[in-house]
Amino acid sequence: MYKNAAANDKLTIYLYSGSHWDREWYETFQGFRSRLVDVMNGLIDTLEADPSFQVFHLDGQTIVLEDFLEIEPAKRDRLAALIRDGRLLIGPWYVMPDELLLTGESLIRNLATGFLISSEWGVTPWKYGYVCDIFGHIAQLPQIFNGFGIRLALMGRGTNEDTTPAHFRWQSPDGSECLTFKLPDYHGYGAFFSEVMRPAIRQGLSDEELVPLLDKHIQGELQRSSVPVLILMDGLDHEPVHPETPRFLEAIRRQYPDAEVRHTDLSEMNSLLETYRDRMPIRTGELYEPAKMKAPYLHLITHTLSSRYPLKEANDRCQSLLEKWMMPLVAAAELEGLRIQQTYVEMAYRHLMQNHPHDSICGCSIDQVHKDMEYRFDQTKAIGELVVNKVLEHWLHMTIPAATAAQTTLQADRPGDRHAILLMNPLPFARKEVVTVEFDFPMDYSATYQEPFGYEMKNSFKIYDHEGRECPYGLVNIQRNWKVRRYNQHVVTVNRHTVTFEAELPAMGTVAYEVVPFQEASRYLQTMSANEREAENEYLILTIKDNGTLCMQDKATGRIYDRLLQYADDGEIGDGWYHAAPVNDRTITDTGCECAVERVENGPVRTVFRIVKRMRVPREMVSDRSGIRRSDESVPLTIETRVGLSRGARHVDVETIIRNEAKDHRLKLIVPTGIEVPSYTVNQPFAFIERQAGIRLETAEWRECDVPEKQMGGIVYKRDPIGNGLAFVSPFGLHECAAAVDAEGTLRITLFRSFRQTVMTNGEEGGQLLGPLTFRYALRLLGPDSQPAELIRLQDELKTGVRHFFTPLPTQTKLPDPRSWFSLDAERICVSVIKRPDRDEDGIIVRFINYSDAEAEGIFTCLYRIEQAESVDLNEERLTEAPLPETDGCTLRLRMPAWSIATYRLTLGHSGKAAANP
Repeated sequence: MYKNAAANDKLTIYLYSGSHWDREWYETFQGFRSRLVDVMNGLIDTLEADPSFQVFHLDGQTIVLEDFLEIEPAKRDRLAALIRDGRLLIGPWYVMPDELLLTGESLIRNLATGFLISSEWGVTPWKYGYVCDIFGHIAQLPQIFNGFGIRLALMGRGTNEDTTPAHFRWQSPDGSECLTFKLPDYHGYGAFFSEVMRPAIRQGLSDEELVPLLDKHIQGELQRSSVPVLILMDGLDHEPVHPETPRFLEAIRRQYPDAEVRHTDLSEMNSLLETYRDRMPIRTGELYEPAKMKAPYLHLITHTLSSRYPLKEANDRCQSLLEKWMMPLVAAAELEGLRIQQTYVEMAYRHLMQNHPHDSICGCSIDQVHKDMEYRFDQTKAIGELVVNKVLEHWLHMTIPAATAAQTTLQADRPGDRHAILLMNPLPFARKEVVTVEFDFPMDYSATYQEPFGYEMKNSFKIYDHEGRECPYGLVNIQRNWKVRRYNQHVVTVNRHTVTFEAELPAMGTVAYEVVPFQEASRYLQTMSANEREAENEYLILTIKDNGTLCMQDKATGRIYDRLLQYADDGEIGDGWYHAAPVNDRTITDTGCECAVERVENGPVRTVFRIVKRMRVPREMVSDRSGIRRSDESVPLTIETRVGLSRGARHVDVETIIRNEAKDHRLKLIVPTGIEVPSYTVNQPFAFIERQAGIRLETAEWRECDVPEKQMGGIVYKRDPIGNGLAFVSPFGLHECAAAVDAEGTLRITLFRSFRQTVMTNGEEGGQLLGPLTFRYALRLLGPDSQPAELIRLQDELKTGVRHFFTPLPTQTKLPDPRSWFSLDAERICVSVIKRPDRDEDGIIVRFINYSDAEAEGIFTCLYRIEQAESVDLNEERLTEAPLPETDGCTLRLRMPAWSIATYRLTLGHSGKAAANP
């Protein structure tokens, strides 16, 4: 009998029929597709031949339809008939994605694409939050599901049966809920097939002989259920349809004659489960427990977070390109008369999402799978850059009308060599920051000088903002005789000067600065660094120690964060799933290694130090009579780091290039915060999660013991009880961190793992990551008033940077005024995306997130008047019961509950009807 049973309860048993489809893993995509074609053909034949086989669930993914029909296009009509009749359920996903390594917008786009494809087949998508095989679950997934009208979910991994029954209420931080079915720990989504169907079929059991197997499994499911609803799972990896299913249904009905036995769409359980809501326990937040039972299908597999770093880096860069550049610019461009085909956005995302299944993005497949991913990332980048550049060039020509001819010829009408530098900020908040830009001067630029007797020729110029104020700058580099392609095959030769200056960037808009020849020597003698190892701005003092570590002093509090940027390297005998160290391991730190410190930039608004460390680490793992160990032979591990401090920044920015010549090892960055508190905080899609530092010691004898390393979305921080602290913020590729329980409050960030083992092979080279690897991040001071939203904004700044155009400014042409399309004024709210509607409708979609545990307010301002505003769900369907948003002219007033996601469709007045882009 199940827990909490009542006398009038009637047992309902659902049999789930499906096949979990890994698109690529221990075989390539093409290898698995060959098997998919066989499975789909058998499925179509079986469903057509046997009406008693009522329904088959297509693993929650719609991409399998595309993959199948590319090989079997003639089967489309037969497939469509089964889908329309409800025999074959499709959606809600495009691909079943990993949750921990993606942005919230990627998850939303994935579901929206699954919904779109389902509608193209003439059906409503399967409204069931099916995530049967993901390596842990984010806290906000119930809210994301609810945003698509999904109220039920099924999940595996991340929970254990002694703490979580079969049915529970999974609750997001904002209070959104999904009534969730937890897969059985033993055999997971294939439990019924593995424990009943397969042995019965293989052994040829009669109906009578089948009863003990059937009874044992169902009684086991009753024991772990808190409500009289059972789900029997027949959905193993790459498994074909089981034509014997109707026989097992009848066997269940005979054995449990008082039960309602159903072979239907699982989403039909909603009304039934609602009647038992109060009997279900609530689980809040992320589901991220290691596996306790000694069973094969419930591992959490944490270390996929650090497998094949370049894939994670490429994915983060592509997500940023689409979310922070491409889609906002496409939306704003239409207001200015340039319409970009929506298919560009859809195509870029299709390539990107095909890299998002967990066996792909997690880096735990064979080498060829990950080589194929590189092509998809390249296509995403190529499409995104094409669209972004097209919009930016359109705006350049609008802003400086003569820019087209002037930029392509760089000659003729240019008295005085006036130039403009046009800067673009894609983020919906104003930024005052130091930018590094390139000035491509013509070879015969009119103003030059030498110091003092002709040692080096430099162009002499001043920079002024649109109000005529001079902007001090630092000259960082000169590249002479530099070739630049202007358009088509037209190439010009320039002298490229790299310059840093402090710019005031309007929220999601453009600003121009004038670059004017100066006939004397253009010098700025004030610098941020008074000596070779120290720099200071308004907020902090940065000191580089002899051993290459950093010291940051918070000028407001006097607090010192010392010995930052240490490194530790240990052995690796694991694979794409797990880090594992040999018993005979050695951990090498950078203590005492060769170190050189240089100051390579020192101007009025920015100072940069270059730190080069040369550690020596074992060349590889060797195996001999003494066992597996790190080799005695060592190779250099060169770590070159540039640490910058800019005027007005509360952080130092870091770029590290590591030249990896070693195999079979793991390198971690060590950041002692000096904050001795037992918890730390990380970001996830649409949330921040507080975790306990260290590991759970009681897991020592579990199937999968707890490990120090856990997920982060690029941000991890520690704060003292007053609120002061230090945050690590990375824009790209770094998703694994650990927090030690020690007096130094140490954070450890896994930079990369080099491994040779891949699934079902004798080892491959792709996971070793030999060659240069680049990492970017910031270390930011936190004060009592610092909000998590500030760290999201900093991460967005690191992701996007600033794009610029340098162009001659024709005679009598006035420097244009700054222009801002969209801006958000809010302390705790951030914009997740600004985009055109997916259905090619008029207007824009804006999504906001409240990154706090209290109600928050804000004002969103548009360049053009808001003619209509309505609340929509995550699928951009109007929320009919939602009150109309508060608007006033060009502003939208926000009032958002804690941790909530809010999406609006705005119809704006604009400058004229947009013409289709040729």
